[in-house]
Amino acid sequence: MRKTKMLCGIGPATQDWEVFKKLVMNGLNVARVNFSHATLEERKTTEDLVARARKELGKDVAILFDTKGPDLRTCSFENDFIDFVAGATIKIVRESVLGTKDKISFNFPQVIDNLAIGTEILLNDGFVRLEVISVEDESGENGGGVTCKILDSATLQSRRGVNIPGVDLNIPFISEVDEEDIKYSCEHDGDFLGISFVSSAEDVRAARELLVKYGRGDMAILSKIETKKAIENIDEIIDETDGIIIARGDLSVEVPFIEVPVLQKMILRKCREKGKVCIVATEMLKSMCKNSRPTKAELTDISTAVFDGTDAVWLSDETTIGAHPDLASQYLGEVADEAEAYYEEYGTKYLASHGHDTPDLLASSVVKAAEDGNVKVIVAATMSGFTAQRISNLKPNAIVLAAVPDERVARKLALTWGVYPIVTGEYGSTDELVADAVKRAKEFMSLDKGDKIVITGGFPNTGIKKTNFMKIEEI
Repeated sequence: MRKTKMLCGIGPATQDWEVFKKLVMNGLNVARVNFSHATLEERKTTEDLVARARKELGKDVAILFDTKGPDLRTCSFENDFIDFVAGATIKIVRESVLGTKDKISFNFPQVIDNLAIGTEILLNDGFVRLEVISVEDESGENGGGVTCKILDSATLQSRRGVNIPGVDLNIPFISEVDEEDIKYSCEHDGDFLGISFVSSAEDVRAARELLVKYGRGDMAILSKIETKKAIENIDEIIDETDGIIIARGDLSVEVPFIEVPVLQKMILRKCREKGKVCIVATEMLKSMCKNSRPTKAELTDISTAVFDGTDAVWLSDETTIGAHPDLASQYLGEVADEAEAYYEEYGTKYLASHGHDTPDLLASSVVKAAEDGNVKVIVAATMSGFTAQRISNLKPNAIVLAAVPDERVARKLALTWGVYPIVTGEYGSTDELVADAVKRAKEFMSLDKGDKIVITGGFPNTGIKKTNFMKIEEI
C-alpha cells in the first residue's frame, strides 16, 4: 500500500475526464490549480473533475490552489511562441504588449526600473539568458525599457517565468490579484493554499491573515521555497507554515544550481525534525513531456526523494501540458512503490525532535510499539489531523489509518506520508474508539487472528482534545 503521496498539476493535457480518471486510479491525491495560468473556466473544470472523482470513484482527491505570488513572468506571445536566437537582440518594454521576436513585456513593469547594463535576466528556469546592453528612458517607444542581447537559442511559450538574481524586484508579496485568488480559494472549498516566492515567516503570516479574513483559517498553507532569501530564512518559514514545497525550478536559478541537491536534503531533514509536510517538486519526469519512458536519472531522482523522507512528489508540466500524463503518473507511483519496499534498508529514519509534550511522546511510543510488535496498521483518532501527522513524521512501517470527524480534515491529510483517512465522526468513549478501530482496521486490510493493531486518540471528549491514550489490541 503506497505511502508516498502524489500531487499533479491539472491543465490542458488532463482536463478530459477519461485522462483525469487515469491519474486518480494511478494514485493522484491532490490536484493543483495554478493561478498563474488557469482561467476561471479552467479552474471550474478542474474543480468539477475533482468533485466527479469523489462521487463516482470514491476517491477523496484534495485541491491545491497555487497563488502567483510575486511571480515575475513574460507577457503572452504572438502565436503563443517566440524563437529566441543567440546573438540577436530583443527589447523589454514598460508598456504591456503582445510579445514578438523584437519586443516583450513583463507582468510587473516596475521591475525594469531596477535593471542596469550588464544585468542578466533568466527566462524559463534559466534556459534562455538575456543580458541588458542598453537602457531607454520612459519617453521612448512603448514607455521605454531595456535592450537585451540573447545568449541562448530556444523556443519559449507565452508567460514563462523570469528570474533576475541579485536584483530587488520591488514587487509586493501579496498583490490585489493574489488577495482575490486567496478569496477564491476560500469560497471554492480549497484544501491547500500554495504561496509562491515566500521569503520570510511574515509572508506566511500575511497569507494566513487573509485565510482568516475570508473564513478559512483552517486551510493548510504550503510555502514554496524558490529564492535565496527563503533559504536564508528557512527555519522561521518552516516554523510558521503547514508544509514546504521544494520548488527546484526557480530555486536552481536563484542559487547556484549545483547546490540544489544538498539544499533539498537539508530542507527535507528540517521538515522532518519540525514535523512539517514536505513535497519535492519540479522536473521529476520532465522528459515525459515528450517521451513515453522516463530517463534513468529521473527514476533515481524520485527514489532519492522517497529515501530522504519526502511526503509527496509533484508532477507539473508532465501532467498539465505533457504528451503522456497518464503514463507519467503511473511511473511516478511505481517508482515510489519500489523505493518504499526498500525504505527500511536505505531510507532515512527520523527521531521525534520537534517537541516533548504528551502528543509527541505518545507518537514516539505508538511508532515504537508498532515496530516492536510488527504491527500492520496504526489507528489514530484525530480531530484536526495533528496526531496522524506526528505519527507519520516518524516514518513507521505500519500504515496509519486516521479516524477523522469530517471530509475537510480527511483531505487535509492528503499529502501526509503513509496516512489513509476515514471519516468516522467523534467517539464518545475509549471503548467505542477501540471497538470501531478494530472493525475499521479489519475492513481496511487483511488481518489474521493474532495480528495486533495500535490505537491512539484523545479523551475526555470535551474541550480541547489532545492525544493522551494508546492501546495495543490483538485481533
